[in-house]
Amino acid sequence: MKQKFWVFILVILLSGCAFHSAPKDNQDFYKLSHFSELAGVYKNKGEPSGFLSAIFWGDIKKVMNIDISHEDIEYIEVSSLDNSILLRAIKSGCAIYERTYLIGRDFNMDDGKIIVRKDVAILTRGGDDVLLGPSYEKVMFGLDMGKHGKYRNSSYAAGLLFALFPMAASDTSDIRFDRVYDKPQVFKACGNR
Repeated sequence: MKQKFWVFILVILLSGCAFHSAPKDNQDFYKLSHFSELAGVYKNKGEPSGFLSAIFWGDIKKVMNIDISHEDIEYIEVSSLDNSILLRAIKSGCAIYERTYLIGRDFNMDDGKIIVRKDVAILTRGGDDVLLGPSYEKVMFGLDMGKHGKYRNSSYAAGLLFALFPMAASDTSDIRFDRVYDKPQVFKACGNR
């Protein structure tokens, strides 16, 4: 009986978990050779969940300085210009916001994917972090093999939970953003936001 108790305690202390969420018929990344391959119009709402506008602009009300939510944006138009990408938020057939990103300053390309963000923490990720130990997060965007937009957030962490319990975890989330048009369209700026 004593031996079973210690085995149970050991299993609890050496816990680990892995999570993965993905759209139906999830496809691998297509290897981009140039940013111009991203040009087109994508649905803002992804599958299984999430918004393309949230990935690139975060708190949209602060960024756009207007009273709007991610749900209000129907499409995101992507245009490629030399070493930059222009993203435009489309609502009711007109552009309500746009932002240009420079390659090398705002994003980098690695293995045919845009690296939106990469974070590595050796000991902790901040004051409210309950895990003491190394962690890693990588956020990527590109195209899947069907040429639809593909987002992936991969994170890994290991260490002591509440500075007491050893644990390891990994989480990978894939989201597909359907491509509606293969080329940018002519969307005029909204006159009255």
